[in-house]
Amino acid sequence: MSPGIAIDHPFLLEAVRRGVPLASELELGCRFAEARLVAVTGTNGKSTTVTMIGGILEAAGKRAIVCGNVGVPLCSVVRELGPGDFFVLEVSSFQLETASEFHPEVAGILNLTPDHLDRYRDVEDYYRFKERIVENCGAGDCFFYNALDRRCAAVAERFPGRVAPFSSAGPVADGVFLEGESIARISRGVRETVLARSDLGVVGLHNVENALAAVASLAPYDVPAAACRRALSSFRGLPHRMELVAVVNDVSYFNDSKGTNVEATIMSLRGLDRPAVLIAGGHDKGGDFAKLAAALGRVKAIVAIGEAAPLIEEACSSAVPVARAQTMKDAVETASRAAQPGDLVLLSPACASFDMFRNFEHRGEVFRECVKELQR
Repeated sequence: MSPGIAIDHPFLLEAVRRGVPLASELELGCRFAEARLVAVTGTNGKSTTVTMIGGILEAAGKRAIVCGNVGVPLCSVVRELGPGDFFVLEVSSFQLETASEFHPEVAGILNLTPDHLDRYRDVEDYYRFKERIVENCGAGDCFFYNALDRRCAAVAERFPGRVAPFSSAGPVADGVFLEGESIARISRGVRETVLARSDLGVVGLHNVENALAAVASLAPYDVPAAACRRALSSFRGLPHRMELVAVVNDVSYFNDSKGTNVEATIMSLRGLDRPAVLIAGGHDKGGDFAKLAAALGRVKAIVAIGEAAPLIEEACSSAVPVARAQTMKDAVETASRAAQPGDLVLLSPACASFDMFRNFEHRGEVFRECVKELQR
């Protein structure tokens, strides 16, 4: 099964009725994998974190392939690595819906906040599928998790093997943490500094947390701090994630099209260092836009697009001016008129893309082209 097909699709229900076993693409791939599996799920930060993990492993001299929900199916690369190598897997709740034998050696949950409520009955249903990442783990496996997330910590309490917490709020036992302006870790009672926060190749507290998670994920493998430092300092981020597109008339345009839920957009807004015009909207997945309204901070105006535009306007118009745009081109031009020199324009939709675009990448590419056209 492709993870894009819901398990209550009539075709699949008929297959079940006829006794045909169902397996996700991820499940099928892991049955043939000889390399170690390091699997990462969570609501936000997965793609960045798995890319960081892959970079650290390569810096440590290991062979690693980053795959899964990040865009490379495990089945397409499963024959390329052998014992002692690593598949670093981004895993979605959709992929875990039909997992039965999926068993990573290391599993992690970065955070759990409401998402995909257009697919699931309620948020508990969504969380339950996320937590299936550890369903087949045992005493010899490792679980890394965000110690500040109550739900993640609850999973850790009942995990049968080793746990490796990470925290951006100070020291945690046998874990990785931000202390002052440095990322540090404690392993088997030994404390060491991994790197200074200023040496990270990406900015924002959410990226600090991604880096903490990446280091914590490799706790069982004694990866040297020097390898972590080399990889994390050279990492420059992924496309469509707070990506600077251009500066036009002293206004900076950032593409954060991967912000496909309210919490992801809020995390990006927290990292702003100057006034911003936000372009948001798309296919609503059941997000709470009242939370967005409460987190606008430096946002001076919103340009709302897509199906969710009326919901965003209703929730946010009492906090900042909200304009509507029918197309991305209109949105960029409207935002450019609202921005002053020194401001930034941020595309961080807080919604899925499928009402107007093929996917979030297509949405980001259209935004880029509109900004380039404005620049011309």
